[in-house]
Amino acid sequence: MTGVFAHRGYAKLFPENTMLAFKEAAKFDIDGIELDVQLTKDGEVVICHDETIDRTSNGQGFIKDMTLAELKQYSFYGKFEGQYPDNEDIQIPTLDTFLLWFLDFDFEVNIELKTNIFRYEGLVEKVNDLVQAYGVTERVILSSFQHHTMEKAKAINPQIRTGLLTDSGILQPGTYTAKYGHEYYHPFFATLEAEDLANLNAHGIGVNTYTVNRRQDMEALFDQHILNIITDDVALGIEVKNAYLS
Repeated sequence: MTGVFAHRGYAKLFPENTMLAFKEAAKFDIDGIELDVQLTKDGEVVICHDETIDRTSNGQGFIKDMTLAELKQYSFYGKFEGQYPDNEDIQIPTLDTFLLWFLDFDFEVNIELKTNIFRYEGLVEKVNDLVQAYGVTERVILSSFQHHTMEKAKAINPQIRTGLLTDSGILQPGTYTAKYGHEYYHPFFATLEAEDLANLNAHGIGVNTYTVNRRQDMEALFDQHILNIITDDVALGIEVKNAYLS
């Protein structure tokens, strides 16, 4: 059965990549949460999609140029300004904080390493250290659009599962993914072709597609037995999944 991952938490209704969005997503029977990590000036692994905080907070600037303490001064309410209490649940979370909370659940987490613009020296090692410290390797998938980063992640910890993110169709994605020893292919769902799925299935590669927010697209992917859909609309995703289970 196709699973449902909450994209940046319950991002349709709550500020993305905040503990509030993660906690709201966890109220549903989700199969996982997807989130993004970057590295601060003082070497802390923080959860945020963009390299700057301009879009998602009431501050400005690059994450790499600010310390964690400086980042904590801002509220990461994004497009939901004034809709939720201004408290620590909408401050920028660290991966450490997330994983401590994550221990109380049994779903998975897809950690996207945002190294396609800035390489963030040491990010892969720090993420792996945190995953090991919390003993959650079997519940973690690492992914990145920067496939060199995924090669590094596998070299550092061959046991950790990895997925190759793409935003445009590539030829023989299963052959490519398997050649480099990764378990998953993470495409934008609209780029998938029937021949891609056949190639991926032939190589035993799991497909986790993003960002699937319309019912008809979800149903089409469930019909194709995609491993997981990644969606902003958690409630709709679970509704569609439950319909297939009934």
